[in-house]
Amino acid sequence: MSTFKAALRVAAAHPLYIVIYTVFVSLMGVFVALSVASGSPDGPANAPAQGSAYEPYGAKVAVVDRDGSVLSRALGDYLGGRYECVDVTDDEAELQDAVATGRADCVFFVPAGFSEELLSAARSGGELPQVQEAYGVSTQASALAGMDVQRWVSLAAASVSLDPSANEAQVIDLAERSADERADVEVHVAQAENWAVDQISVFLKFASYAITSSVVISVGLVLSVLSEPELRRRLEAGPQTPRSRALGTLASCLVLTLAVCTVTTLVGLVGLRGAVASLPAWQVALAFGTSYVFGLVPLAIAFLLGSLGAREEALNACGNILGMVMSFMGGAWVPLSFMGATVVAAAHFLPTFWTNAAIDAALGAADSGFSAAGASAYLTGIGITALFAVAIAAVGLALARNRQQGR
Repeated sequence: MSTFKAALRVAAAHPLYIVIYTVFVSLMGVFVALSVASGSPDGPANAPAQGSAYEPYGAKVAVVDRDGSVLSRALGDYLGGRYECVDVTDDEAELQDAVATGRADCVFFVPAGFSEELLSAARSGGELPQVQEAYGVSTQASALAGMDVQRWVSLAAASVSLDPSANEAQVIDLAERSADERADVEVHVAQAENWAVDQISVFLKFASYAITSSVVISVGLVLSVLSEPELRRRLEAGPQTPRSRALGTLASCLVLTLAVCTVTTLVGLVGLRGAVASLPAWQVALAFGTSYVFGLVPLAIAFLLGSLGAREEALNACGNILGMVMSFMGGAWVPLSFMGATVVAAAHFLPTFWTNAAIDAALGAADSGFSAAGASAYLTGIGITALFAVAIAAVGLALARNRQQGR
C-alpha cells in the first residue's frame, strides 16, 4: 500500500478538522477584518468631506439643584449651554421615569451647601463636594456629561485657589472662561487604499491561527496514525523501501499543508474581494504568499509532536494553544504597539512576528513596486520564518532518530 495514499486516506477520514479549523476559522478572520477595518470603494473611504466636521457628542441632562446658590445655578447654566436640558421636578418617581424612559440621559444632583463647601474646600485644600449623578440608558452620554461637571467644579475650585478673596461672580467668570478653552479638533478622512490594506493585513495576521491549528492537528494526526504498530507493519511489509515510505509521508504532509494554506487564501480572497480588487495583483500575491511560507512552521511543529508520540487529544490542545499564542504575539488580536516592551521583545522569538513584518512590508509597498528597504524587510521576514521551520524540524528529526534507535 502506498504510504502517500494511506496518509491522504487518514486525513480524508477526519474532514471536520479541515472544515472547522481551516474554513470556519478563516471565515471568522474575514468577519474580524471586515468589522475592524470597515470600508469599501463606495463607502466611508470615498465619502464626501461634509462628514469631516467635528461635532461634540450630544446628551439630554437634567439638573436637580438642591443648593439654590449662585454657583449651583451657574453650573446648571453651563450644562444648559453644552447639552439639552430637560426639566424635571425633584420627585423620586418622576426622576426614575425620566431616566428609565430615556427622556434624560442622566440626572445631576447638586447637594445643599454645595457653594459653601466648594469655596471652603478650595481655600483650605480640602476635598471638593461631589455632584451625584444617575445614569440612564445611554451610559456613554452620561459619562461624558459627568466629566464636564467634574471639570467645571475643578476649574471653579482652581479659580478660588488662585484668588482666595474672589466672590462667587468672579469665580464663575474665571471658571467659565477656562471651561471654554478647548483644543482645536480636525477629522481626517482616510484615503481609499488604507481600508483595503487594513482589511487584508488583519485577515492574514488572524489567518496564522487557522493555519497553525489546522496543520498541526491534521498533519500531526496523519503522522500519529502512520506510527501505530499495526499500520506501520503493514506498510513495512509492502514493496516500498524505507526511503520511499519517508518521502511518501513527507509528500502527503506537504500536500495537506498546501491545501490548508490554499483554502485559507481562497476564503480571504473571496471574502475580501473588494479590498483585493483595489490593490495591485502583485502586492496581493506577495502578501498572501507569506501564508505558504508560514505554513512550514506548523508543519514542522506537527512533525515534532509526531516524533514525541502525541495523539489526537494532545494534537488538538497543542494546535489550538499554539495557534492562539502565536497569533496573539504576532499582533492579530491586539496590535503590538499597545503592548509593553517586554511583550514586544518576546514576540521577536516567534515566527508570527516575522511573518507579519513581511505582510506589512508587502502591503506598505508603493504601486510602482518595492523600495530597497521594503524588499529587504519582506525577504527578512519570510526568511526568518522559514528558519524557524527548519530549526523546529531539526529538533523533530533528532527526536525521531532517538526514538527509532530506542526501539
